[in-house]
Amino acid sequence: MLEFEHIVQVNDPTNEEIPVLSRSQLWEGLVLRARRPDKFNNSLKVEIDDLAEDEFERTIDVGELKFHERVMLYPDERIHTQTMDEYEQIDAQSLTQLEEPEQGFLFVRFSYKRELEDEDAYSVAEHLKSAYLQTDHDAIALIRLLAESGLFGETIN
Repeated sequence: MLEFEHIVQVNDPTNEEIPVLSRSQLWEGLVLRARRPDKFNNSLKVEIDDLAEDEFERTIDVGELKFHERVMLYPDERIHTQTMDEYEQIDAQSLTQLEEPEQGFLFVRFSYKRELEDEDAYSVAEHLKSAYLQTDHDAIALIRLLAESGLFGETIN
């Protein structure tokens, strides 16, 4: 089982070089990523089935692999994704959580748990960790660009 967690700093009020995102802009961007991961990785194909206002199922096609996941949104706080037991697939889950330890300092904590095949588990785990880090940093960068373009409302500064 792979368990991996990392934090990406979004806002740093001490660094004027980095445009500040509001919590709502960041949240909108993270929800867009959850609903449309294909907009963040064009090698994915996604189908969404809304279950409730803050819950949906998604099917992600990655080449010949298909993942069926349930996504729960906890507005302005966290997004929980879990593969669905009804399908024969790996057991995997992720948690994307907004954190604001001090006013103006905004972070996103990304947590992952997933089943691994026993053979080559260590090398696969290291590759996955690296991929998670890169895609999460890229996602925050894209969310920042989309917010600056006005997609998620006005920037703070």
